[in-house]
Amino acid sequence: TNTKVGQRGRIRVVQDGTGSRTLTLNSVYKTAGGSGITLSTTASATDFIDYDVVSSTYIRLSLSKAWA
Repeated sequence: TNTKVGQRGRIRVVQDGTGSRTLTLNSVYKTAGGSGITLSTTASATDFIDYDVVSSTYIRLSLSKAWA
């Protein structure tokens, strides 16, 4: 909520000790090829999601997976 055009950031996502958690996105989030976000599923895996607010209906996402 309260996004502003030009706002950018990074979200760190860490799987819990079980792993295999998923992420469901609202339709305003857009990804390359429209394929969505598939997180690493290994227990304790760390992924980063970078976002860029283009408009109130378009937030661009990119995923960087499996950081150790």
